[in-house]
Amino acid sequence: MIYVVIGTRAQLVKMAPVIRQIETRNWSITLLYTGQHQESMDDLIRDFQIQTRWHSLCQHPQEVKTILHALKWVLQLGSAIILNPVGLLPTGRPNPNDVLLVHGDTLSTLLGALLGKRLKIKVGHIEAGLRSFNLLNPFPEEIVRRITAYFSDIAFCPGEWATANLKNHKHLVKINTGSNTIADSLALALGEMVEPPVTESVYGVVSIHRFENIFPINTLRQIIEQVTLVATRYPLIFVLHPATRKQLIATGLMADLEKNNNIELRSRCGYIEFVRLLSSARFVITDGGSNQEELSLLNIPTLLMRKSTERQEGLGANVYLGGLSFSNLQKFLADLEASPASKVINGDIVNESPSAMICQHIAFAADH
Repeated sequence: MIYVVIGTRAQLVKMAPVIRQIETRNWSITLLYTGQHQESMDDLIRDFQIQTRWHSLCQHPQEVKTILHALKWVLQLGSAIILNPVGLLPTGRPNPNDVLLVHGDTLSTLLGALLGKRLKIKVGHIEAGLRSFNLLNPFPEEIVRRITAYFSDIAFCPGEWATANLKNHKHLVKINTGSNTIADSLALALGEMVEPPVTESVYGVVSIHRFENIFPINTLRQIIEQVTLVATRYPLIFVLHPATRKQLIATGLMADLEKNNNIELRSRCGYIEFVRLLSSARFVITDGGSNQEELSLLNIPTLLMRKSTERQEGLGANVYLGGLSFSNLQKFLADLEASPASKVINGDIVNESPSAMICQHIAFAADH
């Protein structure tokens, strides 16, 4: 049996091609859902045509939109994993040769890895080895990655740099998959796109959702001021994550955005629609690590509103690490206006499928 733990939209997007590979091979698979994200997950399941039914680890899963809700969710699920891990499974006690897969660096990753350890089965960590080398930035992702490395048995690393970062973890079987599974997801989405570009006009996309950017009021206000400045030059499509929408309303900043005729507010959508939106954009402003990876492959100018990133994709090329600096924003816009638009997709997207490589090693691990 292959157990796959999913909590967030980004995890589902990146794990979807792995799940599809497992389904194609007709292996036994159980999808365990932690409930960290709830809204529009069904859209992603339809987009990727996932056939396996989901089993929720939470009795009443709800979108985690606040820090307090996140703490409550971690305590409830964490205690259940520690006290009665077998009771969380629809399959009963697992076989010792079973494998549990976790992805990335969210709290669901850590909880999933803990579940695997409590069940005494092998834990495979996909997207392992990424590091910012700063415990508090990004938080809590860097801490999650480091703890998950100790809980894991197999590390699926998206490249040589990530693999080298785990050289001191002698207990790990390290597999270099060459690239991130997002390459497979993006290829699937581009292959499914049948509708024309969103619009013929030049526009930018904004996607901000990280807790350190939306919960401090002054930080969120600063971001909206910068977005408003960009909107004086370009029309913008602002994709609202549920937590972002909630904070914008609570702080009164939503009203300012709604009044701006050059900013179109959109709810979070399915993956194929989102890729269509990105692939037609002149530029993107985001704080998402997965967006950084996607946009590096799409070769679209990207301003990453983070102080640091644990990912190497696109840096020094089309991705500009700007933090929240107005001067960095101005430089990004100046470079944008000075450079021609480019829609060339990075050749890395056609490399050997990392998802297929992962499944090859899962089969070996399950037999040993």
